[in-house]
Amino acid sequence: MAFKNIKKKNLYEEIISQIIEYVKDEQLKPGDKLPTENEFVEIFQVSKTAVREALSVLVAKGMIEKKSGFGSILKGINSDTFIEPITQELRMGKQTLKEILEFRRGIEVEAAALAAQNATMEQLEAIENAHLALIETNANGGIGIEDDYRFHSLIIISSGNSIYETIFDKISPTFFEALKVSKNQSNKLSKLYLKEAQHEHQRILDALKQKDIAEARLAMLDHLQKNEMKIWNNEL
Repeated sequence: MAFKNIKKKNLYEEIISQIIEYVKDEQLKPGDKLPTENEFVEIFQVSKTAVREALSVLVAKGMIEKKSGFGSILKGINSDTFIEPITQELRMGKQTLKEILEFRRGIEVEAAALAAQNATMEQLEAIENAHLALIETNANGGIGIEDDYRFHSLIIISSGNSIYETIFDKISPTFFEALKVSKNQSNKLSKLYLKEAQHEHQRILDALKQKDIAEARLAMLDHLQKNEMKIWNNEL
């Protein structure tokens, strides 16, 4: 398969799409090695940061696994693995939404604390890039659902807890849909909600960069609780 150059900046989705097509066309099997980060940079003619962001999202979705000193390898997959959460039309009732919001509190608060302790400089850079991408998307009139999803999923990855990652992989499509409900509602109610979320994300990011475990935990809990209050205090 011949890769195509990625012409636009910061388009990790296009990189993901082409990696997925590569896996399909080459009929790769679990355990097969993917091109290195540097090779992807040359292939797509984009920055290493953009490639790392794309690979981080694929890790979060359970499609690939990064091995130190070896690179990225394809993990176990099935026919549903390559369906992007963004294309899934899940019907989310209030009970399902309530449960996923409760789950988020259960996993993300402690994941943020662990990320403050364990995140590498590379992972912090990816989280910050997702945060900046969300700000830029909002400034350009977009809601930033995918940027928000990437911000939160990368924090879970950066926790360094493989069990958290595995559990998140299983529920990521539903997680994405719950986030979509929240972001769409924020946009419908007031643009101020989108701005507030940016400030809350910045507080979380600052705590991670300062390796302040207690503050990371509190900042994430505050962010998620405010999100829940907004959802339940307004019509869905």
